[in-house]
Amino acid sequence: MGNSSAIKIISILFIVLFAVSVLLGIIFMVNLDENMLLVWSYILAIGAIGAVAVFGLMNMFSSKKSIITSVSVIAVFAVLLGISYAFASDVILLDAAGVPFDITSVVSRWSGAVLYLLYVLLGLSFASLIYTEIKGAFK
Repeated sequence: MGNSSAIKIISILFIVLFAVSVLLGIIFMVNLDENMLLVWSYILAIGAIGAVAVFGLMNMFSSKKSIITSVSVIAVFAVLLGISYAFASDVILLDAAGVPFDITSVVSRWSGAVLYLLYVLLGLSFASLIYTEIKGAFK
């Protein structure tokens, strides 16, 4: 399938999904039944996640260089997640009344690990932003 035919198919699919969304929005305004819109939003979200996964994998396997780059990015992400997990605590926190939350220590540890990973990735993004701005200022 050529590039132009893929763009035509995607454009037609976009128009159909948009038309169905508008139709469901009008039906919602008449009926005020939010279950239909929730199901449609789940369908759209699953479709978007599937499209991102499929096109990402297609792009990843397009050349040897992109495979190596993708695997190295996944490896760095896994290392950062492992470091974040090592620093995370499995202590279950208490609410304002002194009652522990209804979670397990595993959930508490993974929550902490994801928060640490978020902090590291935010720090890296700010550092790369500052680096790019400084590099651009001296050109």
